[in-house]
Amino acid sequence: MLFRFGLDFVREDKDGRSVNLREFLGRYVVLYFFPKAGTPGCTKEARDFQQYLPELSALDAIPVGVSPDGPEALRRFAEKEGLTFPLLSDSDLSLARAYGVAKDKGVQRATFLLDRAGVVRYAWSKVKVPGHAQEVFEAVRKLHETDSFLNPLIFVRRAKRAISSEPVPQEILTRLIEAAHLAPSCFNNQPWRFVVAQGEVLERVKKALPGGNYWALPAPAIVAVAAHPEQDCRLSDNRDYFLFDCGMAVGFLMIQATQMGLVAHPIAGYDPIAVKEALGIPKDYVLITLVVIGRPGDPEKLSEKHRAIELGPRERKPLSTVLGWNRFPEG
Repeated sequence: MLFRFGLDFVREDKDGRSVNLREFLGRYVVLYFFPKAGTPGCTKEARDFQQYLPELSALDAIPVGVSPDGPEALRRFAEKEGLTFPLLSDSDLSLARAYGVAKDKGVQRATFLLDRAGVVRYAWSKVKVPGHAQEVFEAVRKLHETDSFLNPLIFVRRAKRAISSEPVPQEILTRLIEAAHLAPSCFNNQPWRFVVAQGEVLERVKKALPGGNYWALPAPAIVAVAAHPEQDCRLSDNRDYFLFDCGMAVGFLMIQATQMGLVAHPIAGYDPIAVKEALGIPKDYVLITLVVIGRPGDPEKLSEKHRAIELGPRERKPLSTVLGWNRFPEG
């Protein structure tokens, strides 16, 4: 299950204050639904989460309880049990329905662990209270540790050249473009324009590739990324942002492709005039890159040089070469 705070749910807390779920972005949130304040199971669950509150806080996490009770009932419950974490009233059950835990006129006991971006990473349904808070704490601890490392999709992404000719469905290609289209841009100008080349048109695009890009010929799709300088910010010192913004969009596309088990390899080697003619891209647009898309193929079909790169270790300059603290790096 994947759910984000972006739906802007607003609920009253135990003090009658309107709370937007967005207020919790930036922290891990243990969002737990309980049927009724003051009942034995709900009381023990709340006490257990209160007991783990210092450990959760140390991991930048916070429990947030949600029930159909009104704010006054939640306030009395919190005061009686000494609860210091948020309790939210979901009397119309719309939040419970959004999370799929509404049941008749109440809620099913369930817990969701949301990461600091508001994405559900763990879910517990039909919760049994004994030991549950400890299990959730361990999940938070593991998630916090995992999120401290590099994003694994970024870490494993490679500019692979071995590409299969197996078709990639249009809905998957559309998903890649959706990911690219969610990239940030200067003043939200969204200057990028994408053209997906397939079939006969794709063959015309491939004819515009030089011999060095022979490996791209089996690809079932190529995405052209074009933009016009005037459709994005043009700032001092020759900072034409359309190139930067389109680069970020391609980066998003590549990460999405990695997640979906695809190769997405941007190239600069092509005849831009021929490609623009094949794809109907206006002459005053800049054809920034072509992204070769496909499923992983057989490295044995690559040249000896490319096969060595494909199967060899990832090479990166030392971080000290590209990173400076308070001064431009000397590398």
